[in-house]
Amino acid sequence: MKNNAYVAVENQPSKRGSAETKPLSKITILVTVICWLTIFIEGYDLVVYGAVLPSLMDPSEWGLSATQAGAMGSYALLGMFVGSSVGGVLSDKFGRKLVLLLSLVLLSIMMMLSALANSPESFAVFRFIAGLGIGGIVPAASALTTEYSPAKYRSLVYVLMYTGFAFGGVAAAVSGMLFIAPFGWRFLFWLGTIPVLIVPFAMKYLPESIKFLQASNQQSKAQKLMEKHQLAEEAAGEEEVAGKSNSLVSIFSKKYLTSTLLFSFIYILAFLLIYGMNTWLPKIMQQAGYPMKSSLAFLLIFNLAAIFGGIIAGAAADRIRPKKVICFTYFLAALSIALLSIKFNIVIMYLLIAVAGFGTTGTTFVLASYVMKHYNSQNRATAIGISSAIGRFGAVAGPILVGIILSMGVGFQFNFYLFAIIAVIASVVILFVPTNQSNQQS
Repeated sequence: MKNNAYVAVENQPSKRGSAETKPLSKITILVTVICWLTIFIEGYDLVVYGAVLPSLMDPSEWGLSATQAGAMGSYALLGMFVGSSVGGVLSDKFGRKLVLLLSLVLLSIMMMLSALANSPESFAVFRFIAGLGIGGIVPAASALTTEYSPAKYRSLVYVLMYTGFAFGGVAAAVSGMLFIAPFGWRFLFWLGTIPVLIVPFAMKYLPESIKFLQASNQQSKAQKLMEKHQLAEEAAGEEEVAGKSNSLVSIFSKKYLTSTLLFSFIYILAFLLIYGMNTWLPKIMQQAGYPMKSSLAFLLIFNLAAIFGGIIAGAAADRIRPKKVICFTYFLAALSIALLSIKFNIVIMYLLIAVAGFGTTGTTFVLASYVMKHYNSQNRATAIGISSAIGRFGAVAGPILVGIILSMGVGFQFNFYLFAIIAVIASVVILFVPTNQSNQQS
């Protein structure tokens, strides 16, 4: 697939050869920052439930059992499944910008209602609807970032944008350490409403996808946008294989069917790892004998490592075939997670948690970038939306499976064994994704 990024020009359109060597333009930075902020709240929403879970299981609050807590953790993820299923299709049909901002508003409202919930049942309903918003954010933000990134830096820019996910997780873990004791768990959900403040700014400054405007016969709007931001199409000769076809049908065509199925399966494994560990890690480490603050520190390190590991892996994926990078990092995650079943001294445990965060959440940044580059400009939002939506089955299953294992009383080690096996499978499956002959980086 030829690249379709846009770069800023000064007096005249850039040639393809020089475009790839230009520094990042102002519009690339603007789009990346806004999308980073939207992904930040996704990460915050994921980890905040894990941070408050021990409180919700406390008899002085709702006294949830492990099975109940696992099921409740899956409600938001079930909402993400539904949201991702339609979010990519809607963003390809109605525009990335509209879907992104409406999803962010919906998520923020549900955060507020979650803070006000007076029963586990109402809390579960609000969490499910919040998941719908998160599901709509991901494909729209992914498509915008990819389309406005120059080809040379596309993987790195995408990974930098998606570090918002891990930064959101870090913010949730730090908030739990600082605010749960003095203010209670509800305060963390009030904090989760703050990102809605970026909506007016994004409405004014976030541009729509030029490829979307062109594909939807809005040529005049596309031209005005290109002139306003001094953009030049870097790959004017790109084959528009799906410009007028249904993007949902195209990702299941003969050309993409195997890739779509394999990417979807890998996302199931990836989300089972990420959501299972982020939901239950503090409670598992509590069961292993660590105090509450130390357990939240594990969650903090897990997400911090994902930030730096994801950036390193993203830079490597711009130089090495992404599937090799993904294979290696998942295997590294499997090894470190398996070793977590042994209680070493605290420094070694922190190191293993860091490697696990890098190899799970950090690898998913590169995986998403790989998916976006594997498809063309007309169906990539649908591809990432559908594959990640199918992956939500793993997200839903992760918290439930861990809850069941914990309720069986077989020991915290068995959860780590489960996660390690899943990471090994992901490491192997990625190697079977067929190489896209039009994409040299596949």
